[in-house]
Amino acid sequence: MNDLTISSTYKKIEYYLYNYDFIDAKINILKTEMSDSEYNQNYTRWIKNKSSSLEDLVIRNMDIERKILKLSKWKKLIDTTLKRYEQTNQLFYNFIHLKYFLKFDSSAIEEKLKLSEKERKDIQAKILQYIFSLAIKNNMLKEVNT
Repeated sequence: MNDLTISSTYKKIEYYLYNYDFIDAKINILKTEMSDSEYNQNYTRWIKNKSSSLEDLVIRNMDIERKILKLSKWKKLIDTTLKRYEQTNQLFYNFIHLKYFLKFDSSAIEEKLKLSEKERKDIQAKILQYIFSLAIKNNMLKEVNT
């Protein structure tokens, strides 16, 4: 993989880390959207108004199900990572908690964990690399040969 691809992939991983607390809410919104579209399809057909076709509904629901599955996989992967670090590497666990959940800035993280800037960057890189390798292993990211 080239550096640009890795950088964009790390940004994607960080997106899921920063938004970890909202993944369940997003899944629930998508499930509601799916059930609402099914209700609206039936209701609209019942009043004999023009409605989207059944095929459109099926395609829309398949897209929503795919999004739900993707979000569920990322949540599970982050949960697995957190459990592993909580048991084996408290520093990495605390780093994730401070940076991605509490959204502390770099200097606050360095102060709280008594790290240098280089140590903080190294920890962040190791965490992202670990999640990256798990995501590839679980077919959540595609390996790109360049």
